[in-house]
Amino acid sequence: MGQKIFLDLIYQSMQDSAQQVRRSLGRPSSRATRQQALRQVAMLKAAKEAQ
Repeated sequence: MGQKIFLDLIYQSMQDSAQQVRRSLGRPSSRATRQQALRQVAMLKAAKEAQ
């Protein structure tokens, strides 16, 4: 349960950051799907463990 809340917070943070970047670049806002965010988190986790 705690991990799900943590992942949801990471997901929201990623969305907010991406939205700020798009705004600063003058691009229209679009939201990544939750699945895409979870895939990115899994890839980052795997990369960190591989070090």
